[in-house]
Amino acid sequence: MNDHPAPFAAEVEAIETVGGVLIDLTEVAERLPVRPDQIEKTARILDRLAEEISEAAAMLRQANAQ
Repeated sequence: MNDHPAPFAAEVEAIETVGGVLIDLTEVAERLPVRPDQIEKTARILDRLAEEISEAAAMLRQANAQ
């Protein structure tokens, strides 16, 4: 039995976002070390993933405020 309450829509969205980030982050990790000509592209991917994690944090805070 799960002791956690049913998640709100924002929490579900945060869960989905984090799951997607983990998949993408795994793909980036599998490419390491990065060739010099791929450094900027890979850095941009990591920047995007960082933004997505920040958005997931905001979603959780929003869900907690409700």
